[in-house]
Amino acid sequence: MTTVHEWTGLEAHALRLALRMSVRVFAQHLGVAARTVAKWDQLGSSTHPRPDTQAILDTALARADSATHLRFETLLLELGQGTEQHGLRVTRVGPRAWDYETWTDDLDRAVVALSRQNFPFAADLLNRWLTLYNPQALDDKGLYLFARSTTLLGDLQRDQGAVAGPLSARRSYLNARSIYAQLDIPRRVAQLDLSLAVVAEMSGQLDGAAHEYEALAVDDRLSPRDRTRARLWVGTALSKNGNHDYAARLMSTAIREFESIGEPEDWSVAHQKLALAHRGAGNLGEAFRLIDLARATAVTDAPMQRVRLETAYGHILLSDRATVDDGLVILDRAAREAAQHGLAHQLRSIEGIQESFQRETPLPLPRRSGSSRVSVKQQVITDEQRRHARTIWDYHQMGHDLRRCDVAIGLGSHDLGVARAAADLYRAGWFPLLVFSGATSSTTAARFPRGEAVHYREYALELGVPDEAILLEPNATNTGQNIRLSRQVLADAGVQPDSVLLISKPYMERRAYATARKVWPEVEVVCASEPLELDDYVTSIGDPKLVIDMLVGDLQRVIEYPKLGYAIEQNVPGEVHDAYQALLRAGFDSRLFTP
Repeated sequence: MTTVHEWTGLEAHALRLALRMSVRVFAQHLGVAARTVAKWDQLGSSTHPRPDTQAILDTALARADSATHLRFETLLLELGQGTEQHGLRVTRVGPRAWDYETWTDDLDRAVVALSRQNFPFAADLLNRWLTLYNPQALDDKGLYLFARSTTLLGDLQRDQGAVAGPLSARRSYLNARSIYAQLDIPRRVAQLDLSLAVVAEMSGQLDGAAHEYEALAVDDRLSPRDRTRARLWVGTALSKNGNHDYAARLMSTAIREFESIGEPEDWSVAHQKLALAHRGAGNLGEAFRLIDLARATAVTDAPMQRVRLETAYGHILLSDRATVDDGLVILDRAAREAAQHGLAHQLRSIEGIQESFQRETPLPLPRRSGSSRVSVKQQVITDEQRRHARTIWDYHQMGHDLRRCDVAIGLGSHDLGVARAAADLYRAGWFPLLVFSGATSSTTAARFPRGEAVHYREYALELGVPDEAILLEPNATNTGQNIRLSRQVLADAGVQPDSVLLISKPYMERRAYATARKVWPEVEVVCASEPLELDDYVTSIGDPKLVIDMLVGDLQRVIEYPKLGYAIEQNVPGEVHDAYQALLRAGFDSRLFTP
């Protein structure tokens, strides 16, 4: 509604016209002389009614219906006496009926903007109403909308990382809670208690947040979904405080409840949080399984959830020495997106993970291409052993010149670098069609529970390889099967290639070549891998002895597999054989097989 701070003849004339009254009828309506009304019409803003008449005009405007108020404001604007030109003499003091509808629409738009982390637009939508009205001048419906707006402002401030202080999510939530309490809406009050517990957890008050979540998890004021979320968040607070086992039990019950009540988004998020609890407890196999499930079932692709999911995934990858490099790359990517969208709290969380990793693994090693920083614990390896390892590494590399091939086959393993190399080579135009081959093995089941080929394909899609350019072979458990079964997949697709680009781990090129020449002698074979030096590969795995064990194990297969009919024979130079024997004597034998 509109109020007039100081009436002139102009506002009085506009009110008469808005009420659709003649001079005489308007005079009777106000209880003044008709000549007074005629004077207002004639002199306009140059005449000012007496104080007692000002009060009469105030009463007449206040009693007018909403349609009259709209006509009154419109007439003032047409007469050039709107609020901008008329100082403080005319202002809006309360919403009209159609304001409520517009306000509600703006709140719906703000919810969408927040889900997309479009914070400036959401803030504009909310502040246009929060700054327009004084809550004390609102009726119950207006107060409800004001409280909703204040709650959403708190959500915005929380997502931006402003969780404490006078201009923070906590302050907004408290203000909204007081209005809902005044309106006697217990469910909304309880929801604000849940939001206040969230900001307490974000502020590091883990014990207090956990206790509040526990109370809300059995609070009948909340819906089943909100109670289940409270139970899940008890687990997150406990897990952050180091109580991983009990946290995992609570989260597992929450997952079952989300499934029961049909909440797929919460179900997926709960798997992400449970994965982190298992990481904290040291159960990396289960952590990898759960985070892969969360990534595969994510319902929303909003920046906030994408950053949270990538942060959790990167954190888990950092916990396995074989995946350190990938974890750092993913965390860097998540940090860039968090910064891009103004997700300050998420950015601080990522930086905390990175700093913790640096403190725990202080010795820097050479960087792998594409990674911003890598630090890992380095086992002591003698210079002589490194020279022997480098001799074998160089031997495993076929050194083929790249040339365009009819198809490529990405050989499954523990190393996502195979998929990364395949994506790079596809984008460079070296082949038009790619087969990813591989089931799981004892060394990959934890990391790739749905199969090596499946995970390779998903990673290649993320890197821009189109879906139509990829075929899957998900059953192979060894290199011979990789090639034979990929050949069958291609035949089923009507493809009979003359040349094949084999993409493998760097130290597996020679064995892959010897195997392909044995089981598919008709095709021309070119070998490729991610272009890394030995030191860079050691950095990416994080365990020098394990890498040397793998080099020795693959060389044993190059030597022994031809005798078993698995591969063609390869010449092994004397210096390579000497290096092999020296490393065997030094105990680098964990990846040997028994012929």
